Amino acid sequence: MNDSSPSLAAWLPHFFAEWPRRALDTQPAELPTIAVDAQQLSAFFTGIAQPLAALRHGTFTFDPWEVAKLGRNEVRNSAVLAWLLDPYGNHGFSDLPLKALLSAVRECDREDFPQNFTRYCRVNVEKYPTGDATNRVDIEIDADNFFMLIEVKIDAYEQKDQILRYISEAKKRAGEQPWAVVYLTPQGRVPLSAGEEADVPCLSWRRLASVMAQALEPTRQQIFAAADASPARQMAAHAAFRFLDRMRQF
Repeated sequence: MNDSSPSLAAWLPHFFAEWPRRALDTQPAELPTIAVDAQQLSAFFTGIAQPLAALRHGTFTFDPWEVAKLGRNEVRNSAVLAWLLDPYGNHGFSDLPLKALLSAVRECDREDFPQNFTRYCRVNVEKYPTGDATNRVDIEIDADNFFMLIEVKIDAYEQKDQILRYISEAKKRAGEQPWAVVYLTPQGRVPLSAGEEADVPCLSWRRLASVMAQALEPTRQQIFAAADASPARQMAAHAAFRFLDRMRQF
């Protein structure tokens, strides 16, 4: 406003004189009535309170395996996979990861494998099934109704007759039970060291991660939706799914 402009006190009376009469008395159009269920609305906000709090504190962006420098190290990744496959592990998913693996093996034309163990199941890493120090396997699953060895590959190459030796050892250990040597690689490729007659279930890391994630997702939703959920259990579930994310990248 320059010096030649009228003052506000002189301008306002003119403004209101020009204002349409009863303009302030005009009633707005009647708005539609919206019925709100107070209980459902309260339950909704209660349900999202914890996820929002976790998101605010960066929980869902935290990757414990990045901090642990897991990288593409086969020994370390084998150990975490064994932890996830152990039905007695503290990951909070019970036998669901193991059942997902068995389902994937059954889809590799191995219908002889059971859908789950019945009495006991031991999951071990860095094992020598027959006591021979030259035949170290990454993961051994010894159950009452099946025996399985998992050879984990990310970047390493096969040794001479490696899978063939594992097959021989698995046969000895399994007895009359179903047995398998699972070959887990980034591409799900067929091993070169298994021999022509060998029946080796071949899985990719991505395929196994997808099967497991599908099996575990309903339980994860329950863990994070529960009003009295343990923070430790939520973190364990988060760690499991972050590892599945890493598996998809191999």
